[in-house]
Parts: sequence; structure tokens; C-alpha cells
Amino acid sequence: MLTEKVVLLVDDEPSCLLTTASGLTTRGFTVQSADGADAAMEAMHSLKPSIIVSDLVMPGTNGFELFEKVRNESTLSNIPFVFLTSVDDYYAQKIGMKMGGAAYITKPVDFNELERILKEKLGE
Repeated sequence: MLTEKVVLLVDDEPSCLLTTASGLTTRGFTVQSADGADAAMEAMHSLKPSIIVSDLVMPGTNGFELFEKVRNESTLSNIPFVFLTSVDDYYAQKIGMKMGGAAYITKPVDFNELERILKEKLGE
């Protein structure tokens, strides 16, 4: 069942976290929000999310760096990682996918697309 799987949503903008979490929750997803990469790494160790949806541009550790940290931890390395960002740039998207990202989606959020990708990556 879909609600048993936890989506870890990472963004440094409170309004983006709230809007995206609300949109996913209404579609049946269980969402845990993290305000930035450091909070996300803390949450991951206790939460063990099923999938990570992360902003790219954040102060301190950016989304690409967070992805690398996740991949370097054996207990987290196989969690699908979706980039959700306002950076609508061909090269950034290419880098994200080449690194091993599950998807690269640009803001504003198309909830139908995000739901489809999450269900696909979660095997729903």
C-alpha cells in the first residue's frame, strides 16, 4: 500500500516544503519534510525513507552534494533520489541523471508528473 512508503522531501524554502508536502499527502503519500540537506541527513538515519525528493539549490550543501552523501552511505545508497528544482537547465539535468538520479523535475511542481514518477520508482 502506498501510504506505507515514506517520501523524504528536502527544500530550504518553507513555502515549497508546505505546498509540495500537502500536494503529495492529498495523493496518498506519507511525507516527511526536511529543511535543507543537514536536516535531511539526520532524518534519513532514523526514518529510512523509501524515496528522496530534493531541491537542488540550497545554502550549505546543495542537492547534488546531498545526493553524493546519500550514495556514500551503505544503508542509504539504494534509495531512489528525485531532483525537484527551479533550475531548468539542460546541463544540470544531464548531470543529475548521469550521477544516478531517478528523475529531474522542474518547479513549479506538476503534481501529476511527480506522482507518476514516485509511483513508478516505488514500484506502485
